[in-house]
Amino acid sequence: MTTTTVDANQNLVLDLFGRFSSGDIDAALQLLHPGFRSHTPGVPHDPATTTGRQAFADFFRTPAGQTLLKAGPDIRRVITGGDLVAVHNRIGAPGGDVAAVDIFRVADGLIAEHWDVVQPVPAQPANPHGMF
Repeated sequence: MTTTTVDANQNLVLDLFGRFSSGDIDAALQLLHPGFRSHTPGVPHDPATTTGRQAFADFFRTPAGQTLLKAGPDIRRVITGGDLVAVHNRIGAPGGDVAAVDIFRVADGLIAEHWDVVQPVPAQPANPHGMF
C-alpha cells in the first residue's frame, strides 16, 4: 500500500468523524461500504432484515446514538497502517468521559468494518500518566 493510499484511508475516517460530529447521518452513510459491518456489541443488527450500513445509521438515530453524536469526539491520535485506521479519542459522555479506540477497515475507498473499545476515564487514576 502506498503512502497516498494510507493518507486517503486516514482522511476518509476523519471525514466520517466530521460528518457524524455535524449530525449529518445521511452524509456519513455515503462513506460506508455497501457491505459495511459493525462489530460494536451495542449496535443491533439482524443481517436477515437490514444491511450493516443501515443498522449503523439506525443506531445513531436512537437516543443513545444521538447522545454520542452530541458529545462529539476529541481526537487525540490517529494510527494508520495499510487498510486499517485507529482513532484514539475522548468522548464527553453525560455519565462521565470515556476513552475510545475506534478501528476501521477500508475497502474500495469506503469504510467496510468498524470495531471499538471503550472505557470510562477514572476521576482518580492509579498512576500519573493519564489515558491520553
